[in-house]
Amino acid sequence: MDPAVDTTLRIVAIGLAFGLTVFVHEAGHFIAARLARMAVYEFSIGVGRPLLFWFRPRDTQYSFRLWPFLSYVRIAGMEPEDEHPQGFGKRKRIVQAAVLLSGCMMNFLLAALVYMVMGAAMGLPVPTNRIESVMPGSAAARAGLMPGDRVMGVGGRVGLSVEEIREVIQSHPGRPLVFRVDRNGQVRRLTVTPSKETVYDVKGLVLVKVTIGRIGIGFGSRTERMGVGRSVLAGFVETFGAIRLQIAGWVGMAMRTIPPDLMGPVGIAQVLYTESKANWLQFLSVSAMLTVAIGFVNLLPIPALDGSRLLIVAIEAIRRKPFDKRKEAVVHLVGLALLLFLGAIIAYRDILRVLRVRGG
Repeated sequence: MDPAVDTTLRIVAIGLAFGLTVFVHEAGHFIAARLARMAVYEFSIGVGRPLLFWFRPRDTQYSFRLWPFLSYVRIAGMEPEDEHPQGFGKRKRIVQAAVLLSGCMMNFLLAALVYMVMGAAMGLPVPTNRIESVMPGSAAARAGLMPGDRVMGVGGRVGLSVEEIREVIQSHPGRPLVFRVDRNGQVRRLTVTPSKETVYDVKGLVLVKVTIGRIGIGFGSRTERMGVGRSVLAGFVETFGAIRLQIAGWVGMAMRTIPPDLMGPVGIAQVLYTESKANWLQFLSVSAMLTVAIGFVNLLPIPALDGSRLLIVAIEAIRRKPFDKRKEAVVHLVGLALLLFLGAIIAYRDILRVLRVRGG
């Protein structure tokens, strides 16, 4: 394929990944608002100058605008001076919360659908018991484990899955374990003592501080196609795992257990482009992670995001008294300005990172 055409296709794919993520989020709000019988002024694919728009019954304008990779929905009653009889503020608090949550839930469902399609049509990465990497100086390296070894058993147990092997290692901090490995057809027994490490771990959706064992190995994986039933299950399992990673990452950054490494649209686009050059399976996997991240970040109680509005709805329900809409609008406006400022800083850092990568 011509390099220019190939690059163009990859750029279009990246745009679609961003555009579909935002479209699905806004469509979630729109559908929920319609089901709640709220008035909706406009649902737009894209931002900027209208290229195409038309009206339908119930006075909703459907627009297609100049920059199609973003979308938005304007629900009546969400602005200070808007007292529409079918507006957002005229519905029960539980209904308002459902409308606000619907965008994020649609992001999570989109991610699950992407994983389902990957599993059924292309395959999902399935970890194998073959050791792919050993960290220098780690407990595994000191014990003599090597890349290429196949772990046949741990602690007297055999036939374990990779997840079970990890659980055994993590549950034995500072205590020796006998590994039974196959190395080039020869069975070897090596004693490994996992080092102790205190981490924040996600149990369900709760973060707890625990001490676990680490030995410093990475397992390989293979791509495996699944039937429809397994793909559906895998889609939700992978999405739930991605949500748990978001929780662990944000809490870890807040508690300074992991360094803050936020990435904006420029950085994400660079990652998507790199993954598309590697293979399209990786591209779809990162795209699914992107839509989960967008959904999760919108749930954070940050002014101008859905999470902030959800918090206000919850407080209003407890107080049985609405907030002053003008003050709320100022809070969201200031929050939006701060988000744009932070976004500009992150974009600047992302551009410098991209330039460093290209410059070697």
